[in-house]
Amino acid sequence: MFIFSFLINGLAVSLAYAVKSLSRSGTVAAFLVGSLFMIIGGFVSWVLLIMLLVSSSFIEKASVLFRLKSPRRLSSPSEEKDGRSALQVLANSLLALSCLLVYWKSQDTLYFHLMVIAIAGSTADTWASEIGILSQEIPRSMISGKKMPPGKSGGVTRLGLIASFLGAAFIISLAVMFTQAVSASDFILLTMLGGFCSIIDSLLGLSIQEVYIDLETNQEYEALPINADSQRYSRIKGLPGIDNSMVNIISDCLIVIISWMIFRLL
Repeated sequence: MFIFSFLINGLAVSLAYAVKSLSRSGTVAAFLVGSLFMIIGGFVSWVLLIMLLVSSSFIEKASVLFRLKSPRRLSSPSEEKDGRSALQVLANSLLALSCLLVYWKSQDTLYFHLMVIAIAGSTADTWASEIGILSQEIPRSMISGKKMPPGKSGGVTRLGLIASFLGAAFIISLAVMFTQAVSASDFILLTMLGGFCSIIDSLLGLSIQEVYIDLETNQEYEALPINADSQRYSRIKGLPGIDNSMVNIISDCLIVIISWMIFRLL
């Protein structure tokens, strides 16, 4: 079983690396996390995780192929140039793995639900970002309602919001179809919780995520370029060290805590 797990997981992450969905560090991280998912949670749990990567990569590559991404989208010049890094992989999977470990030890289905919600939340956020950027509608701030540049964290469109809940529904549907722990009666609640994770992510991105400005070009970035000259870039917003990956981790943690409270009250 272990050998099979390593082989199938290795094949999947190798393909992701080949199409530049993962960087070298991201490939190593995805292999380790995926193998743990396969060994601890079985094939179905691994499928839920891998579909986060597959669906997100497909949407991203499709939007690049059709040249639909906005050229004004904020990013670091080195961000995702070679695929998702180890930090980005862990930001979208580590909490789900933690929930799976607790489920494995306790056999309490609550924690399997929390694992599914964590994956659904990460999928919702990615779909919202990659599909929402294609909208012809001008994004608006989640807090003030004011218009914002396309792609800037905290700005939302109706297309992005719809995409976030579709992303969550995609993962929850797989869990309903292929697991006994998640039933059809759980579908709406789990989808709402997964989709809400994207909204939390947008609020955090707008309020605490750091933004830097290149003093020479006056261009804004949501992450410092590698080996950036500290004299050239200045932080104009957010808290130090709170980048997009940290926002993803915090939003996942918050939605898992909220979900845990809801399930305990039901």
